[in-house]
Amino acid sequence: MILETQQNSDITYRVYDYGRLTNGKPRELHVDKSIDVITVPARSVDDSVKHYDDLPENDWQELIACAYYRVFKLNLKGSVEVKQSHPFLNISILEGCGTLNGQCVKKGDHLIVPAGYGMMQFEGDLELIASTVTASGL
Repeated sequence: MILETQQNSDITYRVYDYGRLTNGKPRELHVDKSIDVITVPARSVDDSVKHYDDLPENDWQELIACAYYRVFKLNLKGSVEVKQSHPFLNISILEGCGTLNGQCVKKGDHLIVPAGYGMMQFEGDLELIASTVTASGL
């Protein structure tokens, strides 16, 4: 399973378009703009792929943090309480089912938990990813 989380953007750079047409004409490519934002050669696999196979259960784990965003994972078997102290949290339920403050959540659900929400009480058998921005990324 791949879960892509990204910042909303109205910019898309098209490097290749598989011969698709819009109004009978090829769509515009943005090769020069793409080159400006692509790193070549890419970082090595050892420097870019991270594995998180053996995370502890019932513990809110930070997977990655940078100047723009933070990503967390929770492998829940039972119950855990987490304070929502971020500008917002995007939560995606990857596996299982349970509840968040009494509301049913299940695999495939995506939630936005706003700032000031307070305590989040998770119960059940869940695997979830949560992401937010960092203060400098606002």
